[in-house]
Amino acid sequence: MGRPIAGQVVVVTGASSGIGREAALRFGRRGARVVLVARNGEALARVQRQIEQGGGRALAVTADVADWAQVKEAAARAARAFGGIDTWVNNAGVSVYGTFEQVPIDEFRRVVDVVLMGQVHGAKAALPYLKEAGGTLIGVGSVVSQVPLPLQSAYVAAKWALKGFYDTLRLEQERECGGVQVSLIMPSSVDTPLFQNARSHLGVEPGPMPPVCEPGVVADAILYAASHPVGDLTVGPGVVLTAAQRLWPHAADVVMRHLAFRQQLTREPEAPGAPHNLWSPVPGPGAIHGGFRAIPFDPYSWLRLHPAVGRAVAGLALAAVLPAGLLLTRRRA
Repeated sequence: MGRPIAGQVVVVTGASSGIGREAALRFGRRGARVVLVARNGEALARVQRQIEQGGGRALAVTADVADWAQVKEAAARAARAFGGIDTWVNNAGVSVYGTFEQVPIDEFRRVVDVVLMGQVHGAKAALPYLKEAGGTLIGVGSVVSQVPLPLQSAYVAAKWALKGFYDTLRLEQERECGGVQVSLIMPSSVDTPLFQNARSHLGVEPGPMPPVCEPGVVADAILYAASHPVGDLTVGPGVVLTAAQRLWPHAADVVMRHLAFRQQLTREPEAPGAPHNLWSPVPGPGAIHGGFRAIPFDPYSWLRLHPAVGRAVAGLALAAVLPAGLLLTRRRA
């Protein structure tokens, strides 16, 4: 039996855009009290209005997750406003495109500060409240938490580190009686504004590495983790990449070496002085989608979020195959 989302106090970082925005809106529709955290106050205000117009309750907190003091204060404000925190979603992220040699060290460090340390700050600030509530800490990693991806060395390094961080934290919490549930969602490429907002040294607009999934697919996984005990959850068709990396690492590296450079580059030249969100938010109301072609439905993810159906499908497949196997065995005998 899952834990109801209705009535939960849920904090979502990176709620102004993409996955975080979609998840926050879905939490609001499901009856959660949602605390929206991001740097873009204008976009947060719009998401807050959408939730409240739908009959929900929300609080917008402008904060940079790379700043420990701001994250700690965001957690305190959430608890003061709604009486505690049941679920904390670490989602905020930025990226910079270019080879490792092209990326200045301060930009590399900034990505690590936001993507890795931002989630460390969130976990540190949230844990005392989550322990009181018997709550859930959810991190948003990536398929590149398990697969190398050229042209995004800082982002990949931070996402790989998140996998180790959450695995370790989960073991520590499982050892405690009444510890916090720790989940890591690892999506494939997602159709969000992350790519248009990223800092780029490529001379053209970067794009997502196919296959690309809808933000709603990832948001569904986040809501599932907020209501069901789950550890790691890989989301989207990129699960094929993680399987290939484990089973045939050399072949997977050859494929990535050839495809990653071509498929992450669009044909759109980057405008000189184009805004990016590495150091400050891109002004505007924010958005969920980035305008890339995405797969609207992913059966693998759907079955992961509906395990009873998955078991039934596996049972039917076994029931269909087993008689044929027995017949073949008898004939050989």
